[in-house]
Amino acid sequence: MQQGLLFQNAKIKSRESSLFGKDKMQRLQDAVSTDEMVKILLEGGYPAGSDYNEILSEAEREAEAFFKETAVSGYGLECFSVLSDYHNAKVAAKELFFGAVGSGYKADGTVPSSELAEKIKKEDFSSLPSEMLIALESLKKKNASALLLPSEIDKSLDRAAFSEIGKMLTKAHPVVRNYFETYVDLTNLSVAYRARIAGLTEKEMESGLLPGGLLTRKEIGCLFDLDLSDAAEKLSLKETYKQALEKLKEGVAPYEAFVENALLAPLKKARYDLFSPAPILGFYLGKKREIKNVRLLFAGVKNGVDKEILKVRLREQYV
Repeated sequence: MQQGLLFQNAKIKSRESSLFGKDKMQRLQDAVSTDEMVKILLEGGYPAGSDYNEILSEAEREAEAFFKETAVSGYGLECFSVLSDYHNAKVAAKELFFGAVGSGYKADGTVPSSELAEKIKKEDFSSLPSEMLIALESLKKKNASALLLPSEIDKSLDRAAFSEIGKMLTKAHPVVRNYFETYVDLTNLSVAYRARIAGLTEKEMESGLLPGGLLTRKEIGCLFDLDLSDAAEKLSLKETYKQALEKLKEGVAPYEAFVENALLAPLKKARYDLFSPAPILGFYLGKKREIKNVRLLFAGVKNGVDKEILKVRLREQYV
């Protein structure tokens, strides 16, 4: 297994130069038209396509395929394929229960997206992952009572996804475990704060919390009783979490950018540790982040958005 990790990390290192660094991203930010931006992408090794959406969609598929090719088993990297499964399940469930257009499927996770969509469409949940099955059966019952809301599909399947991932993390490498624990904690801090601002009850807040993470329910609940600054002072939080509480005050977009940067930071530090899955995961998430930033820049140019506004939403690059 360790030999496989070294081999795959070597492949990752040979690909790192293909990632867009600050210079290429700056060229994209300075571009005045989408045609100019497409030219920069093609020069940088992006696949050809009829328009930028097709180019970026194909780049996403290539990133997912390369991750699966290099994701050595036994380190918990398969947890990220589980996330793809549950994203696709949410798309299929909304199509089943609300007749929504079944678009937005991601690349295949552990279950081919077409197979997963077909099973959910036919309400054949029996062979699906256990947590997904339980969530879908519960949603089906609620829908039969005309009590189901689209937002509940997201909440229910997100909780199911992290319940399944939580079981897998017991055997995962610390770098993977840290990623998901941090993600859950920072998500739950945001859920609690936004619920309080919206005037929701603690019970309503709890319905949006993800399972797992290092923060206790009591610690998360402090955001219901204390000002953010008081909560940061009272709780024994990691420095990253204290910074997160301060960032919450700035709004949704800055906080989401903070979270993604906080999740990538440990992977950037460990990118040269060839005995860890960090380079594999870092490259994968780095490429996804790059594509997300590029997509945002295209949308900005197409819609004439002020570039200073876009800067707030851009995430830090991996390289």
